[in-house]
Amino acid sequence: MVCVAVLFGFGHYYKGPAGVLDCTYPGLVLGMLYLLSGRNLWAPILAHGFSETFAVLAVNLGWAN
Repeated sequence: MVCVAVLFGFGHYYKGPAGVLDCTYPGLVLGMLYLLSGRNLWAPILAHGFSETFAVLAVNLGWAN
């Protein structure tokens, strides 16, 4: 899982070194969630959806400042 998460992070190298780290960590967390849920893909799909929805709301409502 660590190797896959690192490769996923390097797939976002166009964002720079910080972007690689910024994508490696969620890749690792969502990958581990997939494995811990018994390889149920819905668990990381829903977690990703909730986290992105919250991030968009936080930015647009001014909570991110």
